[in-house]
Amino acid sequence: MIDFNNLKNKVIVSISKAADTTKDLADKATDKAKDVSRIAKLSLEINSEKDVIRKAYSEIGRLYYETHKDDPESIFIQLCDEVTLANENIASKEAEISDIKKRADDDGSITVEFEHVVSEDEDRSGCTEDDFAPAEESVDEPEDGPAGGDAGEDEKQN
Repeated sequence: MIDFNNLKNKVIVSISKAADTTKDLADKATDKAKDVSRIAKLSLEINSEKDVIRKAYSEIGRLYYETHKDDPESIFIQLCDEVTLANENIASKEAEISDIKKRADDDGSITVEFEHVVSEDEDRSGCTEDDFAPAEESVDEPEDGPAGGDAGEDEKQN
């Protein structure tokens, strides 16, 4: 005959081992989640520090250019010339914008005010002419109204 007490003890031992194993796995998963969270936080902090460095490098370059643009060291001549040329191009384009605005004001047409949407700190070098390409023109409906519609419908409503 089956010894129920012995069977009961074996089941209890097996369940206890399974519970311990499950607890160990849950603890390991919790530790792993904490590690992943800490790595993500540290990665964000590293990227923040790299951004501080990038801004400092940019400021160093700007200050160097401002103080040495008339007489840069030989290794900086080309870069200083590029910055000077870009500044001249910007000034020319701003003058053209100003002329266009002035003509618009003088001929009595609609006044449009423009606002800078890029701060001085942002890098504008990533933009290309393709970023400012005109949108595709929409297709106009035929003069007699939409296809399948009544051409005189607008007149009936008036």
